Parts: sequence; C-alpha cells; structure tokens
Amino acid sequence: MLALKHFKVIALTHRNLGLDLVGKFHIEPEHQKLRLEPAMEAFGMKELMFLSTCNRVEFFFRCPSELDQVLVRKLIDFLYPTLTDEQAEKAAEGARTYNGLEAVRHLFHVASSLDSLVIGEREIITQVRQSYERAHKNGFTGDFIRLAVQKAIETAKQVYTETEIATKPVSVVNLAYRHLLDRELHASMRVIYVGAGQTIEAIAGNLKKHDFESVKVFNRTREKAERLAEVLGGKGYSLNDLVKEGGTFDVLITCTGADRSIIDAETFKQMKVAGKKIIVDLAIPNDIDASVLTHFDIDYIAIDDLKEIAKRNLKEREKEIFRCESLVETRLEEFEEAFKTRKLELAMQEVPSLMKEIKQRALDKTFSKDLEKLDDESRETVQRIVDYLEKKYISIPMKMAKQVMLEQDLKDPIIE
Repeated sequence: MLALKHFKVIALTHRNLGLDLVGKFHIEPEHQKLRLEPAMEAFGMKELMFLSTCNRVEFFFRCPSELDQVLVRKLIDFLYPTLTDEQAEKAAEGARTYNGLEAVRHLFHVASSLDSLVIGEREIITQVRQSYERAHKNGFTGDFIRLAVQKAIETAKQVYTETEIATKPVSVVNLAYRHLLDRELHASMRVIYVGAGQTIEAIAGNLKKHDFESVKVFNRTREKAERLAEVLGGKGYSLNDLVKEGGTFDVLITCTGADRSIIDAETFKQMKVAGKKIIVDLAIPNDIDASVLTHFDIDYIAIDDLKEIAKRNLKEREKEIFRCESLVETRLEEFEEAFKTRKLELAMQEVPSLMKEIKQRALDKTFSKDLEKLDDESRETVQRIVDYLEKKYISIPMKMAKQVMLEQDLKDPIIE
C-alpha cells in the first residue's frame, strides 16, 4: 500500500530540542497556507498536516521521497530561512522521524497524549483536530490523513474513557504542573522562573497557555534567560538581578543546579515580598532555604513531596500505559482495515458508470435491432433483467474485492 508506505512524520519536540528552539518552528495559522503550500510542491507532498503546540512542532505528510536527515534539513532550510546554520543543524539532528505504520502509530500516541510532556493532557486532542481542520481548509489533506486523524481521535477518546492514564502522573514536572492547576491560576498572575534548564523549560511550556500578565526568567547566564523569556513572552534577567527585579510576583518556580540554597529569608526580605506566595521548588538540593518558610507566608510545593506522590502513582501508571498501548495497537489494526476498504472504494468508484455505459451501448447499438422485433411487454422484461444484472455486476465484484482486501473467506455469502 503505497499511501501507507509514503506516510511520514517529522517531529521537533521539547525532548530533543528544548523549548526555545521548538518555538522558532511555530507558524501562525493565518500564515500556514502561504508558507506550507510551496513546500508541498517543492517536496512532492501529496498531503500535509502541520501541528504546533507549546512543546512540539510536527509535520505529517505523504511523499515518495526517502525520509532521512538530509530531507529534514532541506525542509527546515526551505521553510525557515532565517534560522542560523547552527539552529537548523541542531533541529535536523534532533528531529524524530517515522515512516509508514510507525508514523500512524506516532500520530495515535500524540493524539492520546502518550507522547506529551504531561501525559494525560486532554488538550492535545483538540489541537490535533484543529490542525487537521486547518490543513483540510487549506486544501492540504486527502483521504489518508483524514482517515488517520479520525482514527487517532477515536483512539484518544477511548484511552481517556477506558484507562486511568489521565489521573496518574508520575513525572515530578507533571505533578508540579497539576499542583499549580489546583491553585486556580489566572492570567493576572505574575510568574518568576529561576533557572533556564530543561525542567524549567518543560513546566514553563505548559504554563505558557495561561497567558500570565507578567513573566520573568532569572538565570546565571543572562543570555539563556532571555532566550527562554522570548519564547514565553516575558523578560530575561541575570540571577544577580533577582532582588532588584523579582519582588512583585505571585508564583515563583525554581530549579537550578546550585549545590546549596540560593534564596533565603534575607533575600526575600530584600525583595520586599508581601502577601502569600506560591513557590515550586524542583531543585536538588532545594533552591529555597528553610528560613523562607519560617518567616514568610508561603504555599510551598517541594520536590521531595512530589517524588513521594510519583512513587505511589508509578505502579498504577505502569498498568495503564500497557492498556493504552494495547488500545493503540487494536485501533491500528482497525485503521489498516478501514484504509484498505477506502482504497478499494476509490479504485472501484468508476465501476457503476462503466457498467451503465456498457448496458446502454448494448441496448442502443449491439442488440437494438433484436429489441425492435419484441413487443412492448417483452422489451420491458428485458429492460428489467438488464437493470438487475447491472446492479449485480456492480455490487458482486466490489463485495468480492472487499473480502480479498480484508482477507476474508471467499465462501462468505455474496449473492443474497
């Protein structure tokens, strides 16, 4: 099946590239037709769906070309000419690629949030559906991606309704994110990130959708803070500026590689912190000194507590992941059968018109003189017989072909 063999995925995600670099591959919805249509023509793509979230940018497409790092780099250079050579090369090397059935399996995993930063995050279903609708509206998709996305969304819904995957997080970052959601976050909050490594990137990427009023990033290397802040729509500072610039905040999330605490009660006092604050400390050892908790009104989320919860959830999650994978594999088999059937329907769609043409030629030319010798009643009988045979000659080959495609027994009833 060439359509399946030619289906490919290029995935640029937080896991391999980091949040700041992934953000550079986003294309606004209103610009996608203008940007992506020339790429489809240049790379011989028959179909294309572009998915962009805060943690990933992915290309789902069909084309006969071999998918390798060279093709990935060419596509990146074509679509993103303003990237530096270093950025483009890092993306090409870090991209994950999938072909054929593996590409469909990856789409099912993405839609089911099994590949997400926060496994069990339902929002990804909507994002996949909207990406498809946009691609369809732009004229980028055909039967294959339509059917693949339809089955992927059905799979995701089944994963959420028949398993506990959405309620058993095991990642410390995921748990921290869930705990923050319990605090009823709102857009008017002011958020500080201390550190700019992968952990901060991960949790910041999920919190980005809340569109906080103020976002500040502090890091020992100011350039890294500024790069992450740019992705988050905030401002970046050196860690040395924390006292001067960090006082007005509602939520502070910290994770640095320091070998001892970096924020103590004296630092808080100099920052002139007032009112109750939410602090998430994901560093080992803790970035927040115990004296802060003693002298200030703090809603404290500590990594040690999160790790204990993660351990309790781990055994349950292992069972659920197995069930999710099993559901995906079952749905993949259904997809293959549905795709075979649809491919057959497309191949056979001209049969009815061809049969009508043959019938009409027989009546009007081949047997016209013979029919003229018949009386009206006999001609009507012949017409009914021919019409009946036409329908059977259309339906029977299609039923037989479906049985062959679906590997069913040809002894199954065909003629009613």
